[in-house]
Amino acid sequence: MDFQLSPRFAGGYLFFLAFTGTVGKVTGLELQVNANPLAVAFGDPLVVNCSTSCAGSYIAIEGLRNYPKLESDQWVSVNITSIHRWSFSIICFVQCENTTDIKREDITVYNREINITVLPEVLEINRTYHLECIGPRVYPNNKLILTWLRGSEIIQRNSTGEPGSVDEDKRLRNVFNFVASRSDDGQEYTCLAEVDLGSNTTKSITNSSVTLQTYYKPIITALLANNKSVSKSPVYFSKGESIILQCDYQGNPRPTLKWEWPKQSNVVINPSGVLCISDATTKNSGTYKCSVMNQLGAEEKIVDISIEGKATIIAAASVSVVATLIFATGVIIYYLNKNVKKTGVYKLQNAKPNNNPQVPNENQYQE
Repeated sequence: MDFQLSPRFAGGYLFFLAFTGTVGKVTGLELQVNANPLAVAFGDPLVVNCSTSCAGSYIAIEGLRNYPKLESDQWVSVNITSIHRWSFSIICFVQCENTTDIKREDITVYNREINITVLPEVLEINRTYHLECIGPRVYPNNKLILTWLRGSEIIQRNSTGEPGSVDEDKRLRNVFNFVASRSDDGQEYTCLAEVDLGSNTTKSITNSSVTLQTYYKPIITALLANNKSVSKSPVYFSKGESIILQCDYQGNPRPTLKWEWPKQSNVVINPSGVLCISDATTKNSGTYKCSVMNQLGAEEKIVDISIEGKATIIAAASVSVVATLIFATGVIIYYLNKNVKKTGVYKLQNAKPNNNPQVPNENQYQE
């Protein structure tokens, strides 16, 4: 790409600097510089144009040769087929009668290289880890923004105030420190690279994601008997019933499930780990234990199963009712006896003579 200035432009530019000392807008002459896109990937095409409100002017985009262009006396547009420089600016020059104006627009150039440092394949919960994102090359450097997202939630954003050197490939880094938890299992973290276009506008240029896995020891979440949670033991069943015991659990790596029970031919463990008893008999009574384990630990739960005939179950229930009635009767008698002691009992032999003078005694009634 050739950026040499034409003699006419160089002369006008030096004359302009000599008298103004700056590059900017001259009063009375409007000059606009536009680029599409405002930030361009290294090697991608770019369309630039300059326009002025002054009719019959001389207008040019300097530094660009051998590229297709369209022009009139008020505007010029150049189609650059490929950007191969990290430092790239558009310089527009316009001359209208005795007035000259020069404007410069710096273009952000970037590539799409982004890297996330490798974490262990599976993380241990309650341990601290570091997710590091190395951003793409961007010039100027201060136009790059690196953002960490957890799912769609922004958790950390990073940028720099330094424009950097055009000849230095210094990448922006964003390091996110976190303590792994069970909620991170299967969670996606994304590093998003954007360029700042100004006016609170950004352009996404690339991103990279990683999905985490975490290790945690087994947890038995429920022990079910015939789809009902076991809250107390023993659990009673009738002879001939079909019984299903289910142990629900969590853990990573996936735990191994093991059952221990009174060995009988009518007990099977199906492929999903559910224990099934068909046509239950009293020999199926006993302790059933569910155990789950992986590299990080183990957990177990037990339930006592009692297989009884229907008459026995009814009798047991009757005994329970009678015991409850006896207990209630005893409580009532206790409180009645306690109230009697507080009130006292009147006995005739303990009565004392009446000394009240207003009440006559038996001698006063004798004639």
